[in-house]
Amino acid sequence: MRIRTLSRIIPLLAILALAGCGSDSSAPAPKPAEGESPAPLSGTIVTYGRENNSGTYAYFKEHVLQEEDFDARVQTLPGTAAVINAVSKDPRSIGYGGIAYAKGVRALKVKKDDATPGVEPTIENVVSGAYPISRYLYFYAIGEPGGELARYIAWTVGDDGQKVCEAVGYYPMPVEKRPKVAAGSGGDSRKTVTVKGSDTMVILGQRWAEAYMEKNPGVVIQVTGGGSGTGIAALIDGATDLCQASRPMKPKEREQARAKRGKEVVEIAVAMDGLAVFVHESNPLAEITLARLKAIYTGSAKNWEDAGALPPK
Repeated sequence: MRIRTLSRIIPLLAILALAGCGSDSSAPAPKPAEGESPAPLSGTIVTYGRENNSGTYAYFKEHVLQEEDFDARVQTLPGTAAVINAVSKDPRSIGYGGIAYAKGVRALKVKKDDATPGVEPTIENVVSGAYPISRYLYFYAIGEPGGELARYIAWTVGDDGQKVCEAVGYYPMPVEKRPKVAAGSGGDSRKTVTVKGSDTMVILGQRWAEAYMEKNPGVVIQVTGGGSGTGIAALIDGATDLCQASRPMKPKEREQARAKRGKEVVEIAVAMDGLAVFVHESNPLAEITLARLKAIYTGSAKNWEDAGALPPK
């Protein structure tokens, strides 16, 4: 009796399993045949973004959302790498982050408005300012750096440091835009430099540290992430020598640093970045306006149809 019952159940389970395999709504849409236009996007937009202590979050909120609040349904993740991973697995999703992480997804062209052409986040477009959401990446220190700290900063913005920047996939500073940093022998004689802050910059910071320590045995450069806001707070509290930030420090933060540390904050631009907008590789969308991007992340456009996000003709 038991054997007979099992013989009926097993084929039924096999049928259900096959049905389940064919009903995965998250599977990428099939690619159109050669010569065919891609199908318009439809359905709910799944939005991914950064947590609120991130400089990338703050920059996106200021320059794209124009300081409006993010929609409560935006799924916040700890780092651009996590955003990329999520978008790469979700055909209906969209995310944003530093261009250096854009692997396994597709970066959209961004348009200032409907009347202007879409611009790719290439190094040429970022350096020229043609890409609408270009930005600098920064080091911050308290007072004029000296000793090993000054030598390290000068090295990062010099030829060797900027070659590392490019090799990792970030955008190096053009020679004419590089800040002048004195690498004198005076100042603090310590051989350990602590660096904390931006998760967007953490890979770059680690590669810089590795290359610098290889050239300078006996020097230790300790790099940790946590977000630009975390790094800035640590700098104000004296818990780090150097802060990495993917956004400028706010006037209020500079005032706090001055009041607590008794010195002015020194800002050093060390690299450039295009804040890229990522979609799944199967997504037929090629470009998006800043207004539509804002509508998606503030929640006024909840579906791809609402955002007017159709493939280009």
